[in-house]
Parts: sequence; C-alpha cells; structure tokens
Amino acid sequence: MQSQDVAPRPAPGSGSAADPVVDVEQAEAALVEHYPRLVRLAYLVLPPGLGRGRRVLTAHALAQRALPRGRAAKPVIPAQSAGRESDPGYAFVRLQVVRTALEAGRPLRRRAWPKRSQLPPLLPQVWGLRLFPRSGGADELALDQHLSAMSGPARAAYVLRGLEQLPDGDVRALLTAAGVADADAALDEAAGAEDGYALLDSPEFDPCSLQARPTDLMRRRQHMKAALAAAAAVAVCGALLGMPGDGWGPDGAAAPPY
Repeated sequence: MQSQDVAPRPAPGSGSAADPVVDVEQAEAALVEHYPRLVRLAYLVLPPGLGRGRRVLTAHALAQRALPRGRAAKPVIPAQSAGRESDPGYAFVRLQVVRTALEAGRPLRRRAWPKRSQLPPLLPQVWGLRLFPRSGGADELALDQHLSAMSGPARAAYVLRGLEQLPDGDVRALLTAAGVADADAALDEAAGAEDGYALLDSPEFDPCSLQARPTDLMRRRQHMKAALAAAAAVAVCGALLGMPGDGWGPDGAAAPPY
C-alpha cells in the first residue's frame, strides 16, 4: 500500500513513466545548496509594488515552501544552462519558486479564494525591524524601475534569461509549466535591456544580505499603550463579572454603595 505522502508514478501509457522522480531529500539538498539563488529569483520575480520589506519575507517564504510533499515528476526544463550538469532537484524547486512568485503577483479576486502565495507570509516573521537589501546605484535603480514596468511573466522571463542564463526555449518551457498562458508574449516583452543582466547579481537584489532599521517607534509605543489599556479593561470587566452574587444588579456585589 502506497503512502498518502507519496505521489503515484505516472501510468505507463502517459508517455512520462520513464521520467525520474524528485523526492523530498533530493529537493531539500538542492534547496539548501542553492537557497540564496532561489530567494533572489523569487525576490526579482515578485512585483516591486509589494515594497522591499515584504518582498524579502515573501521571497524567503516561497523558497522555503518549494519542497514537494513526497515524490514529484521531474520537470522537463534543465536546471542549468547548456554545458552544465543538470540537477532535477534544483529544477523542481526553481519551478515551484517561479510559479508561486507569479501567483503572488496576481491581483486578488472577490469571488475566488486567495492562494497561499497571495497572502502575507506566516513565516518567517520579524517584529520590530524593517529588513531590506542594500541600496544600489543609479543603474540598479533604473533596472528596478524597468522590472516594475513589466508584467509578472515578462519579469520572470527577463530574470530567467539574465540570472539563470537559460535559452529562450527553456524559458518558454519553464513559464508554460509555471502556468503562464502566453510565454511567447512574455519573452517579447522582456526583450531588450540585456545590459542589465549583470546587475541581477548585485547586492541591490540580494534578499539574503540585508540591512535592518527599526519600525515607527512612536506608533509602536502608541499601539503598546492602547493594547495595555484594552487588556486592563478586559481584566476589570472579567473580575466584576466573576464576582459572586448578582454582579451588576441593584443588590449585587458590583452595585454602587447607596
């Protein structure tokens, strides 16, 4: 009997039965080895409108959730560019990171339940600090503005070309596997600005090398005072309601002495 945590292998007639599978250990090894690269990939694909702080935490959350539950069929996209040995584990987690980063950039719909990647991450969480990558120069700022003007699929295509150095055929296959309806349009939109590929490795876009600043201290102090006052009011009300007798009645223990 097969465990529920293990995905069944494809049927022999499906045409993919000979494909190797990626188990949790293989994917975890690739995730640990290439974690900074995967987080950078997620950070670059996420929409800049989220803000740098939330993009950092969301990128880490998406990379950490990229592991399969059991076994998964190997993606057809090579893990690395031509001439480098492919890694099925890295190819799998990279595909998951790109897919969830694209989902996180889609607007919420009223009549549809939001996906997990569209919500603020539960983990990791940082309290009392704002984390963001180091600021770059004018070239990095121009590239960030250029990426923010692109659609999500085009931004993913640009990053896969520049950061992962994948040829257009592999980028097209990866985007299609990630759920992009028109990968060719994304490639066309991402064309140009090839000079910015080298900047994708700069500290400006490194969510693992961060600066820390405090949050709004005055607002935090006001929130703490309001929370303490509310807790004190709840405690007083609970104590009065828990007193013996009729409580707030005219002859109760909480009645005024007159």
